[in-house]
Amino acid sequence: MNIANLSFSALPPINVPFRHFISAVIFLLLTALLILISGEKIWLSRWQPILLAITHLFTLGFISMVMMGAIYQFLPVIGGVGITNVRNVATVSHCLHTLGTLTLSWSFITPSTFARVLAILTLGIGFGYYIFSVARVLIKKLSQGPAIIGLRLAILSLTFVVVLGGLFIGQNSLMPYVNISFFADKSYTDIHALLGGFGWAGGLILAVSLQIIPMFHVTPSFPKWLAKYMLATLISLLLLLFFFKANSVGGQVIIAFVLVTYAVFNLAFLRLFKQRKRKVVDTSIHFWQFAGSSFLALTCLYFLADDFYQQVFSGNKALLLSAVFIYFYLISIIEAMLLKIVPFLSYTHLQNLCLADFNAMSHLPYMHDLLLKKHSRLLFKFHILSCVLLILTIAVPRFYWGFSCAMLVEFSWLLFLIIRSLNLYRRCLMKIKNMAV
Repeated sequence: MNIANLSFSALPPINVPFRHFISAVIFLLLTALLILISGEKIWLSRWQPILLAITHLFTLGFISMVMMGAIYQFLPVIGGVGITNVRNVATVSHCLHTLGTLTLSWSFITPSTFARVLAILTLGIGFGYYIFSVARVLIKKLSQGPAIIGLRLAILSLTFVVVLGGLFIGQNSLMPYVNISFFADKSYTDIHALLGGFGWAGGLILAVSLQIIPMFHVTPSFPKWLAKYMLATLISLLLLLFFFKANSVGGQVIIAFVLVTYAVFNLAFLRLFKQRKRKVVDTSIHFWQFAGSSFLALTCLYFLADDFYQQVFSGNKALLLSAVFIYFYLISIIEAMLLKIVPFLSYTHLQNLCLADFNAMSHLPYMHDLLLKKHSRLLFKFHILSCVLLILTIAVPRFYWGFSCAMLVEFSWLLFLIIRSLNLYRRCLMKIKNMAV
């Protein structure tokens, strides 16, 4: 990877990504409380209204929230150009996204036309403003080819996901007044979920990985063929599902190809970690390795006979695979990225300030002081415990309380780590500013 082409001078204000990171963790704390008070009945089917609310709190409230915040600082680094008027874009889209996620989740739990209309307006405007602002940068001729192309494809997938989601909400809102049956087929729900999981979240992870794995972990670069063709192949396969029902034979074959294709990406980064030049113990690598291994297991689970799921998980194959993908894979990688991004952003912003006065360098903390290694290791242990209890809960729903409590511990700790790093940044910032007076 050519680090020389990266730019750290156009980073947005630090509160832009951090507000998204902190909000995302708070959403999962609310999710854990909702699981705790909902009881074991919600685990009977993935179509349970409360479980749908919980799923969207995970995907909208945490996964998309973190990724939107990360793009604000990732885009100027790899492209050299930041989003115009980024403070305004971040404030408006963040507020609307937060309100929309809460109202959408509430509309699943307590059906309300008002909540659905408010959700479609807030999420539609919030995502629309965000996508438009990011797209204005992405349509420019930027330097870093594969990563920028990957980011474009991920944003394209997000657009499809938002449009489909808006149509679903609109259909449910108009059902009492207009007979609309086009999206009644659950196959479109599967397309919505797959585009969100593999096109938006998985696609962004792939695009970002092309830069951050070699940069943060001193590994060789990804193979050129993978960087150039992998994500385009995935998006093409996912879009084919619009012509095949996801539950048809053709749809199942396409999904199998999506899983196998994405498994190749996971094998690639697992191999890169083995080839890294700096053989130091790093908890974020453990998160990546756990995520990659989990996805390979998920791919194998997909091909198991239905009898296995009937005997062990009461036939909840879709629920199990979704849980493994979201919690074992996506959340593991997001936590791995946060363990690197949070101290890196804090340090880089302070370092940029010190360039104006080299005497201020004495107040610049060490990178590892911003996020202690022992704190990262503890987070990984909490995460593994949560994953084990999640699988146990799907198999034996009466253990839901254990998973909920484990989530509360894990994400309370993650929130503490983010706030601790931010507080240390602010203390150092005050010292640097006092020297300039």
